[in-house]
Amino acid sequence: MPFLQRIKKKLGIAGEDFTVGANTYRGVFKVLDTGTMRNYLDDTEVMGVTRPGLLLTTDADASISVTDTITRDGRTYEVLKVSTHRIANVAVVKIAILA
Repeated sequence: MPFLQRIKKKLGIAGEDFTVGANTYRGVFKVLDTGTMRNYLDDTEVMGVTRPGLLLTTDADASISVTDTITRDGRTYEVLKVSTHRIANVAVVKIAILA
């Protein structure tokens, strides 16, 4: 099974539903620790993150942009940064930093 299909399967099994606008996707959420925050955000952006910030890993096809809002467990988060990670020039996952 190609790597991209394995990632999609894992997100389907281990992921949880979240909404962006009217669209529902599946992704894996992780509490955003300081080290990971500093990988994606500059010092000013780090100071603006309310605790707990979240790191979201989702399908590369998910339509998520900076300033979108994501609803999870009745709480609304704003997307601060979005990064698409590629392997062999193929988009595999999308990472979003939420606060």
